[in-house]
Amino acid sequence: MSNTDQASIRLRALTDLARALARVHGFSEVITVVAEESRKALDARVVSLSEYVRATGQLRVLINHGELLPFEERFPEEEWYAPSDFPRIVSEEYPRPWTLRSDDADADPRRTASLRLRERHSALISPIFFAGQVWGELYAARTADQEPYTDADLDFAATLAALVSAGLAQADRQEYLERLAYTDELTGLANRRAIEVGLDEAMELHRLTGLPVALIICDVNGLKQVNDTSGHDTGDAVLEQLAGHLSAVAGTVNGALAARIGGDEFCVLVVGQPWSTVTQLAEDLAGRAAKLEGISGAAVGYAATDGPAGTVASRDTLFRLADAAQYEAKHEGIQRPVAATTRHLIRVEEAAADGSAASRDRRRIRRGR
Repeated sequence: MSNTDQASIRLRALTDLARALARVHGFSEVITVVAEESRKALDARVVSLSEYVRATGQLRVLINHGELLPFEERFPEEEWYAPSDFPRIVSEEYPRPWTLRSDDADADPRRTASLRLRERHSALISPIFFAGQVWGELYAARTADQEPYTDADLDFAATLAALVSAGLAQADRQEYLERLAYTDELTGLANRRAIEVGLDEAMELHRLTGLPVALIICDVNGLKQVNDTSGHDTGDAVLEQLAGHLSAVAGTVNGALAARIGGDEFCVLVVGQPWSTVTQLAEDLAGRAAKLEGISGAAVGYAATDGPAGTVASRDTLFRLADAAQYEAKHEGIQRPVAATTRHLIRVEEAAADGSAASRDRRRIRRGR
């Protein structure tokens, strides 16, 4: 096939995708059209569309389309991949499309093994950008009886991914707003509302099953100075970098949710993991924050229902414990994470008692007593 013929075919494929996207509106309709038209455009045996969920640091497959194997689902409910399975998506700010072959000895052995498991010979992976961030990836695969993807296909894949991004942007506005209600707009992490809902659900699960729940809170050191000397855009960039590290930390274990709870304060909610794992996550987070340029690391505190502070039965107590440990790290200039202990619990209980007494006094004053 001549270059002119191939260019004509690809232009028609892009036009077909644009027209198909113009006819649909809902998010599920958009991802279906994207998968169907992308498979034709890339001459693939199968195409998958996945979303990078920053709050959990994982890649979630939304749809698989084409010649699927018995263990593959068109709309999988639980098909997730860890950051180590797609390092370019999380390690590069603006990753370019790339190709992969099952017989490539220099490629990531996990991805080549995945290709062989699915009886596919080559793949083309193109990151999808949305609102200035990596949204996910478009994955296309061919079998051994087809010509393998080459670097000559990369520019076309990037153009196709840009069109997919435009389709996502026009997806159902209401669904987007519902997602936004639980997402921090700057970082893409969960927001305070989402973490409160998640913490309520986790504590109820703990009450019913005894499953441990932990909370890691971190506060950026020196962000005000960054804002004052270099401007808020630079400060926002620091917050986005730290958010990326929180996402990476949360992605190393199941049952973790990363969130920005306000200003320069972040947290990671961890469900179903032992105290030793939570400690490792807190140390990893503190170590990553210490390497960020422009700030003096982050103050990190953490607490758990099965931690050294003793029995923790309520959401508010767990949050206040982690916050008290974080405050100690901040106030004392401690660079390592501070774990909540019984002395923090005593302070939290005393503060709660003082608050209750003050609240009663305010009610008496309002009633004229």
